[in-house]
Amino acid sequence: MDLRREQRYSISVPGRYRKGTGVRYNVAIKDLSEYGCQFSDLVGRIEAGDDITIRIGDIGPIAARVKWVAKREIGVEFDQPLYPSVLDHIIAAGGTNEKAA
Repeated sequence: MDLRREQRYSISVPGRYRKGTGVRYNVAIKDLSEYGCQFSDLVGRIEAGDDITIRIGDIGPIAARVKWVAKREIGVEFDQPLYPSVLDHIIAAGGTNEKAA
């Protein structure tokens, strides 16, 4: 049973994240909602609880907190929800417009 509070979208959008003023790491954003997203971290430099900023396509920086890490998959929650128009823009740029499983 899916207990998430929001609809999530499968997307394929390039992004970047960084902790503080550190190095930026390129990632592929693959799951998005107005409250957060999921991506793979091939570098493995972040942990649950870390505060990061993330860019999703041409949007950002967006302040977020790492909620979970499973192997190299990362789930983050945005400090502020995305505006509906921003969410729609990102989905149009790289989304399948399908609800993520």
